[in-house]
Amino acid sequence: MNDYSRPGTDTPERKKVAFVLSGAGNQGALEVGVLLSLFEHNIRPDILVGTSVGAINAAAIAINPTLEGAQWLETLWRGVTKEDIMPNSYLSMVWRLVRGHSSVFDNENLRAFLESQLPEGIRQFGDIKETELYITAVDLHTGDLRVFGINRTESLVDAVMASTALPPFLSPWQYQGREYVDGGVISDLPIRVALEMNATETYAIGVYQRQRARKSLRGIFRVISQIVSIVSYQRLLDELGWCSTLAKGGIPYIGVDAFEGLRFWDFSHTEEMLEKGKQVGERYLREHGLA
Repeated sequence: MNDYSRPGTDTPERKKVAFVLSGAGNQGALEVGVLLSLFEHNIRPDILVGTSVGAINAAAIAINPTLEGAQWLETLWRGVTKEDIMPNSYLSMVWRLVRGHSSVFDNENLRAFLESQLPEGIRQFGDIKETELYITAVDLHTGDLRVFGINRTESLVDAVMASTALPPFLSPWQYQGREYVDGGVISDLPIRVALEMNATETYAIGVYQRQRARKSLRGIFRVISQIVSIVSYQRLLDELGWCSTLAKGGIPYIGVDAFEGLRFWDFSHTEEMLEKGKQVGERYLREHGLA
């Protein structure tokens, strides 16, 4: 991987805490529960790195890296519905595929939702003052990992849209003449980006379905989701192993088991996810003497 370190950044001697957030699709509320537990115990980030829905959560926290900011994000997740982001009917989903679209949902609904949530004056990475934020996506044509945020003039919404573009659900996102897809295609938990940005303490929060499917999978979307889960979890193991050889004292990893069998557009379990994520975070902190 390339050296993405920014010239002039603080030296590693200064403590820099990073939160790294994985992809989780519609189960991103699990990450928010963990974040709440960290903030409630006064663990706050200097660096945030996120991919896919982790990019959405990371961006929200980077704008306001406080307990109040995490509580705002919690409230946002409680109110999200399929109609806010993916309003397509089954008929329109089929029609999009028949007409040759590269996804069953229109990205513009998600973009409009994100833009409606941005505070006034926050449009570029450079507008975020209290933390460093990095969002990853994959160049569809070269397969290279793109780290948004090194160039502070880049669009925050376009970076998130690039990072969350996962066919066949959401189409590749075009930005500055390139097409991008979900950063999880290469690394679903981009810990090494945090290390290369001189993080000295990194909390990696990963949401994965580790268990095998308990019953026969029916439907193309469930099969695709299961394939993504298998590949993502194997890449997580590789990422943790590789980064642990670089980080002093290892990488604090807080893993949350995803809910099994949910459709990509099902937002009906947010309350349970927030509570589960918070319980996992609290348990991790107690076991490691941080609570």
